Amino acid sequence: MRTSLGLLRILKGGRISILGLSQKQSGQQDLKSHPSNLLLVLGALLFVALSARLGSGATLDSWYFTATDIEVAYRYQEQFGPRLQRPINPSVCYYGQQEFSAAYQGKEFKAPCSFISETKRQLRAMIEDGAARYLFPLDADHAHLAIPTEIWEAKYRNLATGEILAEVLREPKLVALYHTAEHLTVADPKTGPELSQAKDWHAKRNVLGFFDGRQNKILPPNSDGSGHSKLEDYENVATVYFLAHRWGEIVFSINGKSVPFDLSFDEDSPALIP
Repeated sequence: MRTSLGLLRILKGGRISILGLSQKQSGQQDLKSHPSNLLLVLGALLFVALSARLGSGATLDSWYFTATDIEVAYRYQEQFGPRLQRPINPSVCYYGQQEFSAAYQGKEFKAPCSFISETKRQLRAMIEDGAARYLFPLDADHAHLAIPTEIWEAKYRNLATGEILAEVLREPKLVALYHTAEHLTVADPKTGPELSQAKDWHAKRNVLGFFDGRQNKILPPNSDGSGHSKLEDYENVATVYFLAHRWGEIVFSINGKSVPFDLSFDEDSPALIP
């Protein structure tokens, strides 16, 4: 998330101008018409949050942010930020149906409602376990779906992703590999020492979710401290994206609070901004 400070201007009256987009209480339509500007919006929010810290002599890392900075950006995203461009709508699942209509790159397919219920269970558990706090790009916003290599070789190797999804979402041995704390710094930007709470959060950033009712598994980082991009003896077959928003199509509750979010099999890419 390398947002150039040259793209951001803080105007009098508390309004943020980002590449010509104005965001005020009445400016939701501007963002909705440019949904791929999510990272720029978050960048502007963080610029405001960080300005006092920078003025005190701390340095700005354009990729990593403190837990407090991330919380500020998330509060904005949840209430006023853009949504995923092509979220799935599994509302029929709430009325006893077993399948819902999903899509990948414009092609529709039938998906099992169990995929939604299990994904909600995994996300809730990630937050409960302290592996994630927020469903957006600075923390957790995607999962790599994977199946055992032997199943991949036997059934899916010669299929395109769009063809695979309709079947693989029903695989009992399907797993989801999550990466959390994607842009979290564990060091205090003013003093340098590691922050214990941030360190604990970051240590749990590799999460393995199961679709057969088993509890999530926290994976240790690689020997160099990096996250897992692929599981041994598994093949990544697709990626699922999620983003919190107050109008999200899916919701779960945790600690007395509702967490609405959108989910999509299509990636929202800032590179597509005209």
